[in-house]
Amino acid sequence: MVAVAATILPPGYPAYIGTYIALVAAILGLVAYGWSERETFAHPTSLAIVGAIALVGLAVPFVYRGPQDIVGPVLILPMLATVALGLLARPARWVPNPETFALICLAGALIALLGGGYEDVVLGRYRPGLGNNPIHYASLAAMSGCLAMVGVVASHRRSRYFFLLGPIFGLGCAVIADSRGPMLGVVAMSGVGLVLLTTWLWREKPFRIAILLSVAGAAVVTFYLVGTGNARIAGIVTSGLDIFRFTGGPDDIRAALYASALEILKTSPLFGIGLGQIMVPAQTLYPSLLAGTGLENLHADWANFAAMAGILGLLAWFLLLGAPLFLLLDARARQDRPIVLGALLLTTGQLALGVSNATFGILPQTVIYAVALGYFLVRARRLGD
Repeated sequence: MVAVAATILPPGYPAYIGTYIALVAAILGLVAYGWSERETFAHPTSLAIVGAIALVGLAVPFVYRGPQDIVGPVLILPMLATVALGLLARPARWVPNPETFALICLAGALIALLGGGYEDVVLGRYRPGLGNNPIHYASLAAMSGCLAMVGVVASHRRSRYFFLLGPIFGLGCAVIADSRGPMLGVVAMSGVGLVLLTTWLWREKPFRIAILLSVAGAAVVTFYLVGTGNARIAGIVTSGLDIFRFTGGPDDIRAALYASALEILKTSPLFGIGLGQIMVPAQTLYPSLLAGTGLENLHADWANFAAMAGILGLLAWFLLLGAPLFLLLDARARQDRPIVLGALLLTTGQLALGVSNATFGILPQTVIYAVALGYFLVRARRLGD
């Protein structure tokens, strides 16, 4: 409960404080139950995470040029928080139910929206993030807001449809931060969530009404933003593609970073070139674009993993993205709607957000993914008890 609340509730810069609290809780879990509950490490989800760390670590001896290259596998060690929480499945006398988990997610997204809205409207700040990078702020709100949809299948009360506000709160934060990646992330997660919910609940009249109201609300907001001249909303698909191609605009910096990652894959396909050198090709190939920017990574998960560990790194990335889906290998978990919905939302969200942003590292974006996955791992392991 401490790990979940500390990771999801604090918005903006305080999210880092919550991250450290959650990591300390995870370390305590590993120390207390790492041996007695060691069978947790054999769970497919745990194996995927440990395997990803091992694959990135395997590349280090082949690319080592300095201490920074060793940091590569360290950056994904926070994912062990998933395993650490999974250790608590049997020793824990009480675990928050999915409705409580969803309430925390909904509250986290609402707090982020209120804080960001205050900075935007009252303080007049451009692309607010509550002290955090606006993209990171919006990514966290997008993930927590969409995970709130788990609450719709957590009970049979009519009030459960209020959890559909979660994606709206997350989208609001993304719009306030003027961040395209999180906007598309909310759309992707909401789409997956609504398909599942419609499959399960379409016969329920209150659900149909809630969906229609949500769609109508989203349409009104979209038309309003387009009418007020929000260029990123009006051309989100086109401008989103601009980060992958050279157009002569400000997004050429992103295009240069991603092009250098592809070049690394061509020249060093198996092991990459190591974390310490991932910026060298980009700065060498595109000095006019990247000189003086101070960038330390390639600004996307797939690019970072490919550059620091080549094909091994990409395999590690796919394992981390697939870790929630491995929960569904258990037939009992596949019968549990909160687990099914949560697993699909986590994989979809982390994939969508990581295409144009770095979500894996010693970051709140990594820890919210790891802790939420740890919560569902606990629930999956308790189904058989």
